[in-house]
Amino acid sequence: MALNPWTRLTDLWGRWWFAPLLPALYALAMVPIGMFRPEHALIAGLVIVLGLFNQATQRITAVLYPGVLVAIASDAIRFILPVFVRTGADVHACDLRDLELKFFAVAPNVTPGDWLQQHVTPFWDVVFAIPYAAFLYVVPLYALYLFVRDRERARLYLWAFAIAHAIGFTIWILYPAAPPWYVRMDGCIVNIKAAASPAGLLRVDELLGITYFKQFYGRAANVFGAMPSMHVAFPMIGLFAAVGAATWRTWPLHIFYAAAMCVASVYLDHHWILDGIVGAAVAWVSVVLARRLLNYQRP
Repeated sequence: MALNPWTRLTDLWGRWWFAPLLPALYALAMVPIGMFRPEHALIAGLVIVLGLFNQATQRITAVLYPGVLVAIASDAIRFILPVFVRTGADVHACDLRDLELKFFAVAPNVTPGDWLQQHVTPFWDVVFAIPYAAFLYVVPLYALYLFVRDRERARLYLWAFAIAHAIGFTIWILYPAAPPWYVRMDGCIVNIKAAASPAGLLRVDELLGITYFKQFYGRAANVFGAMPSMHVAFPMIGLFAAVGAATWRTWPLHIFYAAAMCVASVYLDHHWILDGIVGAAVAWVSVVLARRLLNYQRP
């Protein structure tokens, strides 16, 4: 006799029976405030269907579920930040640039980002746009790859990914920071209602005759979240989670991807070097915490 959906929910999710329903509840909450978008329904539908269909799809959903939590939190942060970041005086701008100059100046009053903005070319614009365009797809595809090849590491990777976001969002609240492009365009006085910008990626849109990056960053939930760089944290999580498991074939891929993202974040004027360093530290702490949370035994 086939189990009804409720029995499947309680038997296979246990005390976390409500987990597959959270995206749907969040999507419904967006309707009355006029913030509902098609992707809310897409995520909610996929999680409910896969989370109830059969044991195989439920196992996949359970392993990938930290990514679902990150998607919800990344969208909800837009409602939380205004409670803590109320005026431009709360945002670090030129003081962060001064720190960058103190540690990494390439000439008097010239940051590495300043120098790179004077030497941009269409070729490097496209090259460094690739990791920025790919990062949203690399995470789920890599997680699915690990699910097939190394399920234990897939859980480690995704829980570290979720923990990194929790740490990163906390820093966004405690230390809101303007990205380099904002300081370059508007100086030290911060307008808390400023619109997000694709910065150097706008050159790629114009070069290719597209509006992908303009539209993508137009939906950004937080303009003043430069510190830490979550773009840098993403490949670093994969790098640190691979310790004890990666081979000589896969280590170069991890290292190359992480290095490319670090350089791209500065070249495209999205982050200070300091943002990337803190992003890498967040990734390392997140993997350590995830290892302990999951009792991950691999050296």
